[in-house]
Amino acid sequence: MKKPYKILIIRLSSIGDIILTTALVRCLRQTYPEAQIDFLVKKQFLDTVEHNPNLSNVLVFEKGQSLKDLKQKLKLENYDWVIDIHQNFRSLYLKSGLHIPLKTGYSKQLFQRTLLVFLGINIYGKAKPVLLRYFEAVEKQGVKYDDAGTDVFFPEKNMETVKYSLTQSGYTSDKNLFVLCPGASFSNKRWLPDGFAAVAEHLISNKNGWVAFIGGKGDRQLCDEIRNKITGSTSNFAGQFSLLDSAALLSLSAVFVGNDSGMLHLAQAFKKPVIGIYGPTVRELGYFPMPENSFVVEKPIACRPCTHKGLDKCPKKHFDCMNLISSESVIEALENLLK
Repeated sequence: MKKPYKILIIRLSSIGDIILTTALVRCLRQTYPEAQIDFLVKKQFLDTVEHNPNLSNVLVFEKGQSLKDLKQKLKLENYDWVIDIHQNFRSLYLKSGLHIPLKTGYSKQLFQRTLLVFLGINIYGKAKPVLLRYFEAVEKQGVKYDDAGTDVFFPEKNMETVKYSLTQSGYTSDKNLFVLCPGASFSNKRWLPDGFAAVAEHLISNKNGWVAFIGGKGDRQLCDEIRNKITGSTSNFAGQFSLLDSAALLSLSAVFVGNDSGMLHLAQAFKKPVIGIYGPTVRELGYFPMPENSFVVEKPIACRPCTHKGLDKCPKKHFDCMNLISSESVIEALENLLK
């Protein structure tokens, strides 16, 4: 294959998954510095890669856009290499029929996942983070992980927005800024509001802390509910901050505490200490935080995992995987991480 390569990476969604691809993007750029490296993503997740300097172009899959039309557009680009980091129906369709020298992807380990989730049979062996599994798509082309984690980039205007909003909410720079994210895309991945309130109170009372809550519009009421249990020194930016505003906020933070969500992976992109609270999902599925500067709080309940991505109810109707995680255990993890 000729150099420089003209490369397309396909990862359409979601926030956490796209952030986890950024390590591959960076290492691909290091290996092929002169290549044109393009990234195809759904429009609603554009922010995650829009400002990434390791990319040449970001192509957008618009809502309602015909897959056939998009495929025709990709054909005209004459890529040398397509890297499929999604491996779903859409991505498989888009790369089929592209007459290019090289098409690569990675294993989603569907057989292992099915056995574990539906039958409780674990044949994974050593659990491998998804971030590292993505490199299966490029390792034969000489691209190796550099152990530098993930990257998210934002313009200065987002930092200006965040600093102004913090000041307006009463935050002062003599306080240690902690970020909590009590939401998640599925309800059974959300730890208890009382637990988050207890953690926030500990940070405010014992760590000279100011607690900022982040999340989507649907999390704003939940964050307000938690704030109402706390005495002072908090801000609620859920539904107010864009993804890149949240990125800027996290870059200023001392520690992140949250559920299995895209915000956790966003915090790790800024090399922040992370406490992840995991209920229905397990390490083998690949979405625990990378071990550097992180700690996962979980309970070894026999029915875990009940899902590979999340559900809106507990199949066993007891929710023990989250109910049995005490605020004391999360606070202890926090103290150990802060040391």
